[in-house]
Amino acid sequence: MKKTTNKWMALTITSLCSLMATFNASSVNIANPILASKFGITMDVVQWITTIYLIILCAFTLLFGRLGDRFGAHRVYIPGLIVFIIGSLACGLSGGLGLLLVFRALQAVGAAMMIATSMGLVATIFPGNQRGMALGLNVLMVGVGNLSGPALGGLILSNLDWPFIFYLNLPVGAVSLVLALFKLRSPIPPQKTSKKTDVPGTVLLAAFITALIVCLSGNFKGSVWFAPAAVAFLVIFLRVERKQELPVFDYSLMKVKRFSYGNLIAFLSYASTMMVMFQLPFFLNAVWKISVGTAGLLLMVSAVSMGLAGPLSGVISDKIGPFSVMLPSICLLITGQATTLFLSENVSYPHFIACLALSGGGMGLLNTPNNSDIMSSVGREMSGYASGFVATNRNLAFCVGTAASAGLFPVLMDHLTEPLGYTAAYLTSFRAILCISITLSVCSLVLCIVLRTKRSRGDGSPAGGQA
Repeated sequence: MKKTTNKWMALTITSLCSLMATFNASSVNIANPILASKFGITMDVVQWITTIYLIILCAFTLLFGRLGDRFGAHRVYIPGLIVFIIGSLACGLSGGLGLLLVFRALQAVGAAMMIATSMGLVATIFPGNQRGMALGLNVLMVGVGNLSGPALGGLILSNLDWPFIFYLNLPVGAVSLVLALFKLRSPIPPQKTSKKTDVPGTVLLAAFITALIVCLSGNFKGSVWFAPAAVAFLVIFLRVERKQELPVFDYSLMKVKRFSYGNLIAFLSYASTMMVMFQLPFFLNAVWKISVGTAGLLLMVSAVSMGLAGPLSGVISDKIGPFSVMLPSICLLITGQATTLFLSENVSYPHFIACLALSGGGMGLLNTPNNSDIMSSVGREMSGYASGFVATNRNLAFCVGTAASAGLFPVLMDHLTEPLGYTAAYLTSFRAILCISITLSVCSLVLCIVLRTKRSRGDGSPAGGQA
């Protein structure tokens, strides 16, 4: 008898893994200042502990999404969970920067396998009138992961050494693995095809992303010359993809306005948010001079807001449509970022909490209806690829936001410290990063308005049938 997956069990399994993955990302982010001090490295170097993880996700998530459609999503998801658990253990045992980077890459391969298929599993198992709610609950677990990451990460780093940040993945991973082995099955049958896996496209995509991030992060004086290399890799990648039988970059989906515009809105908002969130732990340490434990408790406000807003926006968008939620959510995000501009050494905790609550609430309200609309714009047979594309887009935005923030900030500090003094130079550089992030958010708002206009005119029908 063919095994099937209960939709609530599938949601439980994928949500547990979302909790684990986001906990890992947010706890490592709060640990960056301590890791920089521990290993004797600068901000633009320590960001590679985060960035190498994101580069691997960007390079391989689309490939694993294709493989999920081809062989069955659960046949990619479960091995990915196993690799992630092994990578987490190895990161904790690494003991130094070099091995930590290697095992972070291994951990990222496992995460890419899970991320590429999780959203597709949820989107295909749940019917259309419940999809927003289901994805909203998944976003809630993302918020809980982000919530527990800074708080528990700060608590761990106040009492234990940094490897325990990775060890906390192990019990959650073990529970998820047991459930997935016995209960998780894809509702979409594997695609029987003789088309070859797009290895050249995967390699070129990884080369493009690496060159782009090296250029943006400015790790050394010659890094600017990686810009033409990034452009060259991108041009070659796009040309090669037109000749592939099963490309990792599907040009046909780019013609679907809901898919392409929705992903662009997500990219701008994620990059904007990451530029700010990467800087905040350093701001709290350098300007407010508070402990990592206290910093973690403060930063979790954003995650709480996001976690509460996600399911709510999913339920609302299922009833009134995605754009009625997306437009005000981006405005809320911009308001939170604009309020952050007024942070200084004398600003009170309530002001800081309000900034994070507005920004986190805006992102939580935006993500669920936007993701639901993106997934609804493609056919069920492409759900794995669409899930992988959404995840790749999100992680590329995280890469770009992190690298640009980490690379630009030291340059500004070098030019401003002598004429302004350390604290004034720090605040000026911090606000310059914020202004860039606000600009990106405004661009996402404009795109959302354009997409809503096109949608009202009937432009942006699904590719391959209604999901």
